[in-house]
Amino acid sequence: MDVDRPRMSRERILEGAAEILDSGRYADLTVDALARSLHMSKSTLYKYFSSKEEVVVAMVDEACGAAEAEIERTLAGGTATEQLTELAHIVGRHGQRLPRAVLTQPERLPLPCGQRLAQTREAFANAAFLLVERGVERKEFEHPDPRLVAVAFVAAAQAVLADAARSGLQEYGAKLEYLPGLFLPSIG
Repeated sequence: MDVDRPRMSRERILEGAAEILDSGRYADLTVDALARSLHMSKSTLYKYFSSKEEVVVAMVDEACGAAEAEIERTLAGGTATEQLTELAHIVGRHGQRLPRAVLTQPERLPLPCGQRLAQTREAFANAAFLLVERGVERKEFEHPDPRLVAVAFVAAAQAVLADAARSGLQEYGAKLEYLPGLFLPSIG
């Protein structure tokens, strides 16, 4: 047995696919390319996943699940301002979990990925709406339309992520740290 060869696992395959997709091109991910990059046979890869689409769906599902769990924890406490700031950071971490190609070429993704990403965007929007509404009720914010603020906040976050990923920035999720500073003065 080769001791230098890492043990293959579902997680390692997902990491390998993410590395390929970080090139920014969905077309770069093929079963052959993934097997080659992991130094494994295609038959071993097929023991874990039946197709490259299944790999991408699993990757997106894990990233979305992690983001949704973070949203739930964030909604549990703090001021609306603190929670909204944390929500921006969650969007950033979510973006960092997704390879560049997922952010820059969503139209190329398998349909279940698009649906799962939309579900998570909706979770972000619902959380933002709840937080802005809470902030208005607690007199932290003054805005006549919390839904408008929530939709604009999430749309801005998604746009920042996509732009930073297209620009090739390594830490594109970190760009969102400035978003609350842009929104909070306008609703406070």
